[in-house]
Amino acid sequence: MREAIANCDAPVVAVSPIIGGHAIKGPTAKMMAELGLAVNATSVARRYGDLLDGYVVDRADGAEASALGIPVTMAHTLMTTIDDRERLAHHVLATADALAKAKA
Repeated sequence: MREAIANCDAPVVAVSPIIGGHAIKGPTAKMMAELGLAVNATSVARRYGDLLDGYVVDRADGAEASALGIPVTMAHTLMTTIDDRERLAHHVLATADALAKAKA
């Protein structure tokens, strides 16, 4: 999977699964702690940084992620409504579009 992502021509943009040091859903925080990683948005980006062209973090984590060396944008990433999902999807697509235009 890593090879396929690394060879992808489209910008690769990830959304942090961590908000304010907590995984909102699933075992992400537990797995990170078991791997000896700090449970934060920055650790996630560092883990996958060689694959990422851009990174979307929750506004709660914006300050910590600014020193990653890749383009970081902030958004409300907790999706509790359809509107939240649509807003985040638009944000991610706009981020990828901006990265593609910057490469061209």
